[in-house]
Amino acid sequence: RHRSSSVTSILTSAALANPLPSVDVHALYKIRNNKTSRKLDSFFGELAPHDICIKEIRKEGLKAMLASKVPMCYFLFHLLEEYSSENLFFFIELEQYESFTYSSPTQQFNTAHHICNIYLTQNSHFEVNLDEKV
Repeated sequence: RHRSSSVTSILTSAALANPLPSVDVHALYKIRNNKTSRKLDSFFGELAPHDICIKEIRKEGLKAMLASKVPMCYFLFHLLEEYSSENLFFFIELEQYESFTYSSPTQQFNTAHHICNIYLTQNSHFEVNLDEKV
């Protein structure tokens, strides 16, 4: 009676017959990570850090997460799945509105009016859900 070959002997003989190409997995990771990094830089600009630890996000809160790229992308992805991304967009626009230096009161008023039309007008595309008291 013929004995069946062991798995090890089959794999060893197959590897000798068809050797796997040598692939530097670390080099592939670096290439993929570099491409991702460039995409994030083109989307967010180069000022935002790529990584931020969870401890810092818990300590600093939402602003720390929004100041980073990767955690913000995950947060945006979550908000898109929950159909509530308008909240993040509204928050970012308000942050920009508060930090911008306006050349005239008219420019500031027009910007505020624009934000109201996008986020606070009933049935607008990005209407945020606010309490009636607001």
